[in-house]
Amino acid sequence: MTIYVLEQGAVLAKKDGRMIITKAKQVLDEIPLKKIERINLLGNITLTSQMINYCLDNKIEVIFMTQHGRYRGKHYIDEYRNVLLRLKQYERATDKQFQLEISKSIVQGKLQNYYNFLTQKSKNLPKGLLSEERAGIRTVIEKINRAKTVDEVRGYEGIGSKIYFSGFKKCIRTEELTFNGRTAHPPKDEVNAMLSLGYYFLYVEMLLAINTVGLDPYFGNLHTIDVSKQSLLFDLVEEFRCVIIDNFVLNLINLKTIKKEDFEKRENDIYYFTKDGMKKYITEYEQMMKQKLKYHLDSEENYIRTIFEKQARHYARVVLGDEEKYQPYYLEKI
Repeated sequence: MTIYVLEQGAVLAKKDGRMIITKAKQVLDEIPLKKIERINLLGNITLTSQMINYCLDNKIEVIFMTQHGRYRGKHYIDEYRNVLLRLKQYERATDKQFQLEISKSIVQGKLQNYYNFLTQKSKNLPKGLLSEERAGIRTVIEKINRAKTVDEVRGYEGIGSKIYFSGFKKCIRTEELTFNGRTAHPPKDEVNAMLSLGYYFLYVEMLLAINTVGLDPYFGNLHTIDVSKQSLLFDLVEEFRCVIIDNFVLNLINLKTIKKEDFEKRENDIYYFTKDGMKKYITEYEQMMKQKLKYHLDSEENYIRTIFEKQARHYARVVLGDEEKYQPYYLEKI
């Protein structure tokens, strides 16, 4: 069970085999410790030393986020390091051809999922409404094959994403929520707030998968490597953005599960979820994560979190040379 704690000023303590959540000495909730697999803390929330020790002893990941869901850090359990894998990963970081081929695969996979997404959604829209976007994405995918540098690949990724979000806007079947194109930091409308929160959660999911495999999240290929950027993390989430988060968000919008009253506009016209809106979003997110999808390399049906770990392991095998080519995750029907 993944636990989310949103109540600002809450304290998490361990007592009689249960996690007790209190605020101002009042008990808000009690959860059996044996049921807890991960704890996500959003905002100003405290753990007692006994609770911290229990999480460390039982390998329970504790994720720290801002009140609005942006990742800040986690209790690091350092048993997952794979020295031989990381040495090879660092060696690959100087292999320009390896970086180029991996970058091409990631972006082609991402854009192919964009194309499949728009193709699937077009079946319920007026004929030809998404034809221009679909054709544009196909053209960009073909151009990636001829790219000579990672910078070129990044450029094509940016072009393809801009085309895609033009099509994504046309898939929205309600005028209640606003979407004026992708504005990530900060979100300037309700739909961008939904997408950004979903991507934050996706980063956490993939980071945990990367850590479990023993990879270094700071050494990637597509995204530039610097002191503070977790390049591999950003690389591996790319192919999952549309398949997992965009589809989830669009369903919330079109089914009117999330509504305008679930948001509030603050200073500088930045949109955030209300407390109740955040709870609703998280509930729907966890329900979605319990679904099973087909994993493209073995055709098995797996829970989504298992697929993240499988894909990280696939990348690790490519780094080690056990598999020749990185094959990005894709779904023909999204």
